[in-house]
Amino acid sequence: MDKELKKLIDEVDQLRKRVTLLEQQTRFTEATTKELPNIKQTVTASTDTQIKDTTVRYYKPEEKKTSHRMSEEKLAGTLFNRLGILAIMVAAVFFFKWSFDNNLIGELGRIVIGIIVGLLFIGAGEYFQRRNFNKYAQGLTGGGVAILYFAIYTSFNFYHLLSQPVAFIIMVLITLAASLLAIRYDAITIGIIGIVGGFATPFLLSSNESNILVLFTYIAILDVGVLLIAYFKKWPIFHYLTFLFTYAAYTFAQIGSTMTHEFIGFNTLSFSFLTFYFIIYLVISFTRNIRKRESLLWADSILILLNGVAYFSLSYLLLIPYVEDWIGLWAVFLGLIYLLIGLYIYRHFTETRMLSLLLLSIAAGFMTLAVPLQLDGYWTPAAWAIEAIILFYLSFKINPGKIPYAGVTVLVLSIFSLVTEPYVIHGNGFVAILNKTGAAYVEVIAAMAVILWMYYKETRSTKTIMNRNLIYVLQITLNLLVISLLTSEVNAYFYGLTWNATEIKEQMFWISMKNLVISIVWGLQAATLVLLGFWRRMTGIRWFGLSFMVVVIIKVFLFDLSNLSTPNRIISFMGLGLILLGISWLYHRYKNKLLGGNEDENQRNEKSITEK
Repeated sequence: MDKELKKLIDEVDQLRKRVTLLEQQTRFTEATTKELPNIKQTVTASTDTQIKDTTVRYYKPEEKKTSHRMSEEKLAGTLFNRLGILAIMVAAVFFFKWSFDNNLIGELGRIVIGIIVGLLFIGAGEYFQRRNFNKYAQGLTGGGVAILYFAIYTSFNFYHLLSQPVAFIIMVLITLAASLLAIRYDAITIGIIGIVGGFATPFLLSSNESNILVLFTYIAILDVGVLLIAYFKKWPIFHYLTFLFTYAAYTFAQIGSTMTHEFIGFNTLSFSFLTFYFIIYLVISFTRNIRKRESLLWADSILILLNGVAYFSLSYLLLIPYVEDWIGLWAVFLGLIYLLIGLYIYRHFTETRMLSLLLLSIAAGFMTLAVPLQLDGYWTPAAWAIEAIILFYLSFKINPGKIPYAGVTVLVLSIFSLVTEPYVIHGNGFVAILNKTGAAYVEVIAAMAVILWMYYKETRSTKTIMNRNLIYVLQITLNLLVISLLTSEVNAYFYGLTWNATEIKEQMFWISMKNLVISIVWGLQAATLVLLGFWRRMTGIRWFGLSFMVVVIIKVFLFDLSNLSTPNRIISFMGLGLILLGISWLYHRYKNKLLGGNEDENQRNEKSITEK
């Protein structure tokens, strides 16, 4: 039986080699998976050997590569189509010019011919669209829309056959038709042609009179049409173009109204339409993501961000002359809008999580911007520290285990703002820590302590692995801020005493005392960190304390030895010696617990004495 099994296996191997050779010669590939019933053969032996399922598959010839054909199709089918339409449009322009120069056709006849040609192109596009020549039809339709725009513009600007309101309404209808055809044909090219013509209309048909209300209303109508298209189609480039045209048109109109002093006082009209544009593009950015529960694209994210930046910048210019003292609250208000929208989407549309996170990030950005706009001095780092706590908390709840970049950014801004402010004690009296400058340091330090506590709590309550490097950086930064606070307080206190001293000898005495107190404060701080590291079993804190103690030793032996008075040197070295002996005893007493042992050196010594 074993010989028969071995023979069968050899035959199967030979068949596989033959099939492989045939595939290479005839370019057959495994495509369909029509499977025959599984063939099982069981051989009864001492080891109950079992042959695995053998599946026989059918093969079909591999389709020939069509990259060459596809490139040829794109060249002759698509590119030539677009160039052909362009050539006909250029021919139409020359025809109008030639007929105008030679008076062959009347003005009305030229316009009628242009309109007929445009409609014929659109009709031909519909004809070929129904016969599934989609790209060919798109080129014809786009060319027809462009010719209609040109014909109406020519009838108004050159021949004066149409009044401005009539030409305006006709171009609006052309834009609407182009948008509907773009949706019907799923052709972004037609949509772009329509929207470019639509936004160009008020400038092509402009007159010497300024009517900003009509212009803003027209742009609003176009944006509503864009919103309807966004509901059905996801065309990022289309949205970007309309966004650019909308805010560009608004900006140019606003500059013109400012130069002509059209508005006296607060420009309510411009602010209202600006707000409407902002809402439109905020909805456009994610309306399809919500409706289809699709993931957010980078193009959508950037548009949401640009929309918020553009709206705040332009509204800031309108509001700043009237609410300069409260302009920061405007940024807070916009931040709250993004925050509420982000939370709502996060709770009700779980599939669009990235969208909600983006909105929350933008909300944090506006809140961060509001702080320096509204506050000054040491209030700024304190407010940013509170915001950092909120951002870290939201990150733990929404996206645990990831680095909260928004929270880290705000925390860095808070620390940078804090250390760049001069440490000045205001007022005649000095109260240690309990002063405006010290309070700002305490608030930032407390915020970092709260953030670290949240990290430890999150690590213990869940199995989420937090970023240890970030925790170490936060610990080190917190201790450096504590050292900076204590040192600055000592410097500020003795600065006042030195300033009030009338004699040089007295001034030198206070300077020497300042250096002595700094050495003592630093030594106690280092010892405290070592003790805390032992108590809470925090290796990073212990090592930071030991490293800082090395700094204290260097200061005492190199600086204090040459700059302090003799009594102060005695105190400095005595204090340093006591602190170092205390730390050394601590390590000898608890080194086994530190290393993970179960008993210390004293306990082992006592046991050995008892045994003897």
